[in-house]
Amino acid sequence: MKRILALALLASPLHAAHPGEIHYKTLCVACHGPDGKGVGEGANKFPPVYKSDWVKGDARRTIQLVLHGLAGKIVVNGKGYNLVMPPHGGSMTDQQIADVTSYVRANFGNKESAVTLAMVKKERAQKDNPKLPLMWNPKKLLKKYPLAKRAKKPAINDLLSYIHHGEFKSLADLRASKPKNAEEEQAGLISLKHADRGDKFGLVWEGWLDVPKDGSYEFSYDTDDGGALSINGKEIITRDRIGPAGKPSKKKIALKKGRAQIKIEYFEYLGEEEISLIWNGPGVKNVALSEGAKKQKSSNPTMLLAAPAGEATIYRNFIEGTDPRGIGVGYSEGVNLAFSGDSMSVDMLWTGNFIDAGRHWVNRGQGFQPPAGDDVVTVNRGFAFAKLGSQTEPWPSKVSDSFKPAFKGYQLNKAQQPTFGYQFGDIEIQDQPLPDASGTSVIRTITIEVPESAKSAEAFYFRALSGAAVAVQGERKFTFKELSVAVPSSEYPPFVRENELLIPIPLTTGTHTIQIQYSWN
Repeated sequence: MKRILALALLASPLHAAHPGEIHYKTLCVACHGPDGKGVGEGANKFPPVYKSDWVKGDARRTIQLVLHGLAGKIVVNGKGYNLVMPPHGGSMTDQQIADVTSYVRANFGNKESAVTLAMVKKERAQKDNPKLPLMWNPKKLLKKYPLAKRAKKPAINDLLSYIHHGEFKSLADLRASKPKNAEEEQAGLISLKHADRGDKFGLVWEGWLDVPKDGSYEFSYDTDDGGALSINGKEIITRDRIGPAGKPSKKKIALKKGRAQIKIEYFEYLGEEEISLIWNGPGVKNVALSEGAKKQKSSNPTMLLAAPAGEATIYRNFIEGTDPRGIGVGYSEGVNLAFSGDSMSVDMLWTGNFIDAGRHWVNRGQGFQPPAGDDVVTVNRGFAFAKLGSQTEPWPSKVSDSFKPAFKGYQLNKAQQPTFGYQFGDIEIQDQPLPDASGTSVIRTITIEVPESAKSAEAFYFRALSGAAVAVQGERKFTFKELSVAVPSSEYPPFVRENELLIPIPLTTGTHTIQIQYSWN
């Protein structure tokens, strides 16, 4: 009888090779999934424990999560999540917590050390633990038990270098020779360390760049003596000369997100040898691709402008990506925008840092200052409103004198957040963009006042998006570049035409309202 019972227990679905497995399958699997990769989709997606940077490293962090739960925005393996993990300290024994945390740390792609009963007891007794109904705040937990630092990704992936010998006075001389040796550059940076002589040599490097986003990228290449730079098989910089470094060659190129092939050629004839390669672009700020590269210096001091907590701040100077009468608004929630006082359009949105005011505020520097943050999206350029003869008529680049836009300034609320006022002809418009509390969206409320003098049977339109493909995701929901866009409120439904999202507005006397929400994916 005992033998039969033992065999039955072994065949039971609750049988576990690890003592923590049964607790995981009972308490954790509903949220984190049988594979540890998290259950759900979109905003309702639970974070993974699979190869999780929250599981790796200090076991005390995982113990505290199970004991006292977690509430707030977190980033796991580079992705954001904002769902509550309930505390289990009141329903699980110390041994059960030791077992389940050990199981997670040893499975789902994790190879971390086991958690002991003594470790759990010690963490449960910590005086600064949150008391129910409170749970851990992510910032406080990570301040006490920080995540392990990630290994730095190489600047150039799969980088190989080839050494050449010869009296190279031109690129043609270098290209006519054969390499003497090949080396793997594990640091991912081009370097002269594999040169086995001080003069009369050449080096060629080949590898792959990780391009973070679609956009325009600038490369700055400096050499003593000469060289060339090719991206995706196209030579974009040619320095076919003998001479000193000090005047880098710069070139911009449009790249798609993903891997881009890079080839760097260099030759040294006599005297000093030097090489420097730097790239800039969306998500890439002055990143050196060469060992010991001198970063590009600016004569302007850095002065990052930031809004006080709970408020907004205004920047009225030339901003790259909008018109000369552009107005920048930075919100303390971490979202920013640029509004054009010429076309009455919210031209750009971005997250993170607002803007570096050093160029214009200190030295009165010339030129346009780019946004200082990330995820910059141009949502529209050109007039925000227009009258069209039909839904297929192209959006105008000019408007008649009777319908010219006029900027009327802006009003600030108690939080110093602006509402822009402007007119198109006799039509008066109030445009109030506001951040959401999470710092992931901008919600724009546009109020249109149509007086009797502007009443018309003509079609009047607001252009919410332009310049890239707009995909319909559901009723009044769209995707555009890195944004999800919703139009929860408008009298007439929005519609998509080639690379545009338009919202019709009736020119009947009275007040009309549009609300549109831009959210980063």
